[in-house]
Amino acid sequence: MDESTPLTSNLSLSTLAVTKLNKGVRSFRSSNQSFSLRERQRALREAGVGQAAHLCRDAVLGYQDAPYDGSYDPYSGENQHQNLRNEISVVCGRLVVILRGFALVANWTLFLLAIFEPPYWCREGDNKYYGDCKETFDLHGTTADGEQDRQLYPNSGSFMLTMSQSTLIELSCVGFNFFYILLKFADDGFIPRLLFFPGYKRLTHLSQIILIACITAGNMVKNTIFNPFFRMLLLGTYLRKFQREFRTFVKMIPRILNVLAILAVITIFYAWFGVVMFYDSPQSRIAFPSLSEGIWTLWICVTTANYPDVMMPSYNEHRFMALYFVSYMLFSFFYLMNLVLAVAVNSYDESISDRRKHREQLSRELLTKAFELLDHEKKNEISRNTVMNVMVILNQDIPEISKLSHDERSIFFAMLDKDGSSTINLDEFLLFGKVLLLDLHAQSEYATFVEINLPKIYNSKCYQRLCNIVQSNNFESMVDFILILNAVIIAIQDYPILSGQDVTEDPKYNDGYIDTVWESIETLFTILYLVEAMLKIMVNGWKKYSESGRNLFDFVITVVAAIASAYVYYPNSYSNSNLIKFIVMARVLRLGRVLFTIDAFRMIGAISLDIIPAAASVFTVLLFIAYFFSWLGMMMFGGLITRDPRDPTAVKLLEAKDFVANEYWANNFNDMISGLNVLFNLLVVNNWTECEIGFEVVTDRKWIVRFFFFSFHVLGVIGISNVITSFIINAFFQQMKTIEQRKGWEESIEGEAIIKGPEAFFDTSMVTGTETGVKTMYIARIRPRHLDVETDERAELRDLFTRTSTCDESS
Repeated sequence: MDESTPLTSNLSLSTLAVTKLNKGVRSFRSSNQSFSLRERQRALREAGVGQAAHLCRDAVLGYQDAPYDGSYDPYSGENQHQNLRNEISVVCGRLVVILRGFALVANWTLFLLAIFEPPYWCREGDNKYYGDCKETFDLHGTTADGEQDRQLYPNSGSFMLTMSQSTLIELSCVGFNFFYILLKFADDGFIPRLLFFPGYKRLTHLSQIILIACITAGNMVKNTIFNPFFRMLLLGTYLRKFQREFRTFVKMIPRILNVLAILAVITIFYAWFGVVMFYDSPQSRIAFPSLSEGIWTLWICVTTANYPDVMMPSYNEHRFMALYFVSYMLFSFFYLMNLVLAVAVNSYDESISDRRKHREQLSRELLTKAFELLDHEKKNEISRNTVMNVMVILNQDIPEISKLSHDERSIFFAMLDKDGSSTINLDEFLLFGKVLLLDLHAQSEYATFVEINLPKIYNSKCYQRLCNIVQSNNFESMVDFILILNAVIIAIQDYPILSGQDVTEDPKYNDGYIDTVWESIETLFTILYLVEAMLKIMVNGWKKYSESGRNLFDFVITVVAAIASAYVYYPNSYSNSNLIKFIVMARVLRLGRVLFTIDAFRMIGAISLDIIPAAASVFTVLLFIAYFFSWLGMMMFGGLITRDPRDPTAVKLLEAKDFVANEYWANNFNDMISGLNVLFNLLVVNNWTECEIGFEVVTDRKWIVRFFFFSFHVLGVIGISNVITSFIINAFFQQMKTIEQRKGWEESIEGEAIIKGPEAFFDTSMVTGTETGVKTMYIARIRPRHLDVETDERAELRDLFTRTSTCDESS
């Protein structure tokens, strides 16, 4: 490509095309930031600006789906005559980003559809809406074990859709996926080679098309048994962070298997020894009748589900027999299982380090390429006008980047221009990725309603005194006292129930009137909390108030309680005050703020708030594995756990004494939710064998059942659970350092900014020695796009607000 060819008047559109483009684009822009076609055309007259803007985008996001050659460039010289194609590419590129959220909703809908649609094992039947599912699941009566009026096919009752409704939702969501791929095709200039460019794009788009075809074909031939699996994979192609964590898990598997291989050798040896040692004894008949059964018994020991029960027959006879089981548990459970965790933690640490290095390297490479495109005279500098042109394209053509006002663009340039020369060299340009991560807010945005609209009241002594009171620690202490008092009164009110006494409820409590002491007290507390919320919003303003997660939680609980009170006590047919009682109970959760006055609890809370969003992708891997096994379990075991006395399997199931004694009827794979519950029980580990034995009995395929449960334990409990533990350990220690850094003293950066916690306060009139023309105070925060938790906000802010020595000397 001739990347040096400037885009001149050839980029101009016909009057009709311009009109249509402006109409289409207006819907993508917020009302306060109008789309300027003229500004965009002016920016694109400079060679390399369009490509450089996209390189900067990839540097900020931390990934690149394809190199430059793998994407259509509507700004390049060789495409300058393709006016219509260029504009379609630009508009569809925006639509791809704007509709990405809708694509995720469509695919999560497909994923969750398996919960609400009729299970596949009971779809055969005369009923065209539900097959045999509804009739089967609605069966109640006397069970095979003699209980009356019970579900004969235990289920969660989650399926609500008919088969035709399920098909309609499925095909609608699949149709949206196909439309979304067409948009990507248009974004790539309708060039198949670019849509399927080798690497990530080819793998993703080819997988999506194949999966869409498989789901559609299943509906066409009326055989959709594999569709839940295909739908799960389709969702996975849209979840980039899930893919990243899944790759981490896959890379970890060989190391974990090495440890499990050692465990297998030790287990086989101990099982062999146990079969011989316990031959012709009660212990042999119970746990070691053969080598295979001995291996299974010892595997259950590793999961701790049968220990110490399994050793008691021999231990009761000879105490030294404990050496056999204790030595095995020391090797397997205490050493090897912890070794698996150590391997997982080490692998995850390496993965995090590799990600960081990859992002830094990719950012440097992409920004260097962008700089070389813009440095037309090869002087190792680019002008202010060039940088502003790049920001125009970032602002108008790249929705992934937050929209920048003219003032914010001037501030960003000043941050890059650290030597005050009004030009940007390569070292300064390499900070572009960090600068675009900044979230800027003018202090004027935090002005309150009273401050803006009622300045006389705002400046009055009485109002300022009120502000000082509301913003003081004493006010928070008073709120804490009210919360504790509220909790004590709730405890007194519920004491008879909590102590197990028989309680006769006062009929006045449900008559829809405030005519009892407890109702009066609850109403009083509701009013107090409303006053607290209104005062804080009035004094601090909604923007500042809503930036606190604690405030938002308090606000939601308070508003819901007020609405519930109004609904119950306003004259209508509903008058049950228990609704208010449940919401009042939720207020007790606000007591957590009292705990967070203690440094240790406050640090744990702050760390948790940072870790939880980043942990979502790790838990998604566990969800996918559980979803797959639940779907597989429905195919293999659906309908086999039944209490219907007319079904021979129900009578056979009574042979599983532990299963029946524990009333594990609901632990089945009759529907998706029930299957997920079984798998969650396996994650918890305890008593999983009592559940597993029921499936052994009804299937007569003992080793297939055992392999199913064994596989999930290895993948879910030993594999993903250790990945989650590794993530939490890594994130906790990393974020603990970050929290400690946030707690540092106010830091003044050479008169440029004052850093408080994760925020920088600065005067925008001059930034790092460069005048901006903006006369106001701003607040800057770092907002990472990758959601990993290793970002040191203070260090990043310090770096951005520090001048170079050249600028210092000239000052």
